[in-house]
Amino acid sequence: MKYPPLTLGWFLYETPIDNLELIGREEDLQKPISGISVLDNPDGVRWIKKHEIILTTGYIFYNDVELQKQVIADLHAIECTAFCIKVKRFFDQIPESLIKEAEKYGVPLVSVPYYHVYSNIISVINQNLIDQKISLQQFILRETEKFHQLYFNKEGIMKMLEEISHYTNSIVMITTISDFPLYYYIPLRQQEEFNKINKLHAQPLHTVSPQGTEKDPAGNRTFYFNNTLLSFQTFLLPDNRHYLCIDHTKTDIDETTTVILKQIFSVIALELSSMQVQNRTFSQKNYFDSFFYMLTDKKKKSVEEIQLICDSYSFPYQLKRVCVTLECLDKENRLFRSLYNLINHEMIRLDYKYFLCNHENRIVIFFLYSKQISNSQALFLVNQAVSQLMEALSDYYSFFRLGISRCHLSCSSIAKAYEESLQALHLQTQFTETSKVNSYSAQYAYHILTQLSSYELNKIYGDTVKELVSYDQENKSELLLTLKTYLESSMNLTDTAQKLFIHRNTLTSRLTLVKKLLCCELSAVEDILRLYLGICAWELIQNM
Repeated sequence: MKYPPLTLGWFLYETPIDNLELIGREEDLQKPISGISVLDNPDGVRWIKKHEIILTTGYIFYNDVELQKQVIADLHAIECTAFCIKVKRFFDQIPESLIKEAEKYGVPLVSVPYYHVYSNIISVINQNLIDQKISLQQFILRETEKFHQLYFNKEGIMKMLEEISHYTNSIVMITTISDFPLYYYIPLRQQEEFNKINKLHAQPLHTVSPQGTEKDPAGNRTFYFNNTLLSFQTFLLPDNRHYLCIDHTKTDIDETTTVILKQIFSVIALELSSMQVQNRTFSQKNYFDSFFYMLTDKKKKSVEEIQLICDSYSFPYQLKRVCVTLECLDKENRLFRSLYNLINHEMIRLDYKYFLCNHENRIVIFFLYSKQISNSQALFLVNQAVSQLMEALSDYYSFFRLGISRCHLSCSSIAKAYEESLQALHLQTQFTETSKVNSYSAQYAYHILTQLSSYELNKIYGDTVKELVSYDQENKSELLLTLKTYLESSMNLTDTAQKLFIHRNTLTSRLTLVKKLLCCELSAVEDILRLYLGICAWELIQNM
């Protein structure tokens, strides 16, 4: 995004200075004007700045062709915008020799009528330069104010990157100081290049620096966007933890954009430091692509890499954690925003220490505890919190299901906790498929069995409850369900009968038949464990 400068064309055709005549090329009209100087001494050339208009009466080189050539060569070297010569003073018209020399070097000449005084010309140029600088500063202030509003309106880092991309019309990215991509925005014109790719991955191209040299805190970085190699100009943000990277593979960043960027670096850094999501409202933009990529990536990351990612998202990896994942069952995700905001509000109200994030149709809560709290106590507290949360979400009860992980401590187990919450959530058996809340700890038998081969699973089933299943199929009875309910009711006859809606005597008769078919008593711990594992194995086999 460029703020249009004053040009030679503007000077010739849009100012009160009339009857100016250009001796040069049509493209010279686009040359910018940065100022104006008067040349009345050959030595004065050294004080002239780039892109200035030069005024002269021609007295200094009147009747001196060699000096004319020297002045033209010097003006070309400093890239002056135009050489304006008054006529009807010392020259009736600009000499042909001077015109040829100017054509040779590509220096535009302007014939200025004698009645225009220097002070008027200088005043017109300087006043417009001042007005333009004021307008430019006002423009920069307006654009900077946009970013302050984005921050205070909590519209998020992705909206800020989108605004920056409008200036540069290129990809804009935030990375860690180790060049790990965190967020990126791709303008619409470039999105078509990646529309066949399910998930775009930005990967830095690391080059080996000379031994003993430190990496530049800013400068250029090269990244692969899938198979496309792009060059980014990078700026170190004030937090000294992140880079703002702007693709300049095809177009350089103009001066106006650079000035705006310098004004908003602190706002971007402040937004990044506020990424602890409970302090920010929900956005349709996903801020957590790289965080979830860490959680789901099959490639094992080092402890240092994980800590770096956690630091970027203010995730306290030093604490114990239990992961609770809520999956929205509304296929169109129309309720996702309100569900997220309600969870966020409820978690703040209950005053738990937590980390909340969202990805696709999932809302993930990491409940956080000190190292001194035992794993069992942490799980107890999480189950209490989930019960309170379920009450608050009663209006949405049919639109989600929820999985709870075990308790973990090491930073390398953050992804494992998320994985366990998904395993608990997606464990589908004849008994659990209608459950809305599924805890990994309450499903230990199932999770242990899923680690076995199908042969071992079938062997456990065949050695335990297969006879009951066969009997039920032949007689349309419910002996297996009876046994499962009896075991899960702590072998309490009254509770089991109530759950099955049968008389206690009927239950006693069924259990007698179960013992006969399985050739066992239901009193030994070994029998109870073996039979329960057999029931779980059968349920898993049914859902393979």
